[in-house]
Amino acid sequence: MGRTLALFDFDGTLIPGDSIVSFVRFARKKGVLSRREYAGILCCTVKYLLGGLTDGEMKTRSLRFLRSLPREDGKALAGDFVRSVLMPSVFRDGKEALQKHRDRGDLTVLVSASTDNYMRLVSEALGFDAVLCTELTEDFAVESNCKGPEKARRVKEWLAQNGVEADWAASFAYGDSKSDESMLRLCGHPVLVNPRKALKKRMPEGNIVSWR
Repeated sequence: MGRTLALFDFDGTLIPGDSIVSFVRFARKKGVLSRREYAGILCCTVKYLLGGLTDGEMKTRSLRFLRSLPREDGKALAGDFVRSVLMPSVFRDGKEALQKHRDRGDLTVLVSASTDNYMRLVSEALGFDAVLCTELTEDFAVESNCKGPEKARRVKEWLAQNGVEADWAASFAYGDSKSDESMLRLCGHPVLVNPRKALKKRMPEGNIVSWR
């Protein structure tokens, strides 16, 4: 018999908003991101919103400043960000849902388009069994963005690599946007958390919940 999975998106599902945006602001506040670098990221954001950059390209440009930091300083910045910004932002209802799955013995997996420099720390802090996220190269570039259909592909690949057979009908997935749809459709119990209009329209059969 297969394992029951509990798949959780992060940005917009377990926390409000976009964590990479928060990370860039945090770096600016800490003084490790110059005013000129910050202005450059804002310009890239406009280009991204106009369709001139992909999600992966936008993330690469947003995190380019990390290349100039000593590795240990970059790790310390990520750790401080997770402790002081992300963890206090996690929805109480999300924590409770995660704990219920852990208590039942479900296999809990954090599946996020955000980057591994801090998402691995988030996964450890919240007690997930595994994390699948956007991985950065040695020079902090994004080669494969863990978003949209890539989420479902990564989940299936991880299960195969670890010899885990899933009981999809009994499994749960939590997401808030249409980029989570492929992951949500893997599971018999798709949960739409504070869902955006596009996701509600595409998945009217999903269980809608409001987390705070």
